Amino acid sequence: MEKTTLVLLLLVPLMVWRIYSRLKRLMTRTELHLWRAYAAAVALPLALGAAAASALGAPLVLGALALGAAAGVGLGLWSMKLSRLENTAEGFFYTPNLHIGLIVSMLFIGRLLYRGFELYLQMHSGELVPPNNSQLTPLTALLLAIVLGYYASYAVQLIRWRRGQRPVAALGLDLPLPPL
Repeated sequence: MEKTTLVLLLLVPLMVWRIYSRLKRLMTRTELHLWRAYAAAVALPLALGAAAASALGAPLVLGALALGAAAGVGLGLWSMKLSRLENTAEGFFYTPNLHIGLIVSMLFIGRLLYRGFELYLQMHSGELVPPNNSQLTPLTALLLAIVLGYYASYAVQLIRWRRGQRPVAALGLDLPLPPL
């Protein structure tokens, strides 16, 4: 085994740990910005549609995308039920479910790392990488669709929740106390 391959194998656990800790930090109490939720609700299904359009000739990949999107939407709905939503005088906040978000994200990131390592080994072994290697594999398509479906459905649910709320300040709950 070459030194560069050995170094890469030693660095992968460090990269996974850093990605995990970064994701864990991102999944804390967050202020809801509606423009971000709208952007996710529009852009992520468009990305899923683009992936489906690029896989029109591969029915197995299309099936994996459909199955992954359905699973992602279901996970997004379930995660929303487990999220903590807050309507405070400072604004609207949400705390996503840590476990579901981490599992969904880390599965996809792990798959990307695996594919990158696979390509690296192919390049160093002298094998020719096939020209159509840019096509999605069914497993990669499944995990991509789960991630896109999860975050898109979560964004839609956040928008629906926010539209049903009135700001606390508008309810008159932050009025000053009368003088004694």
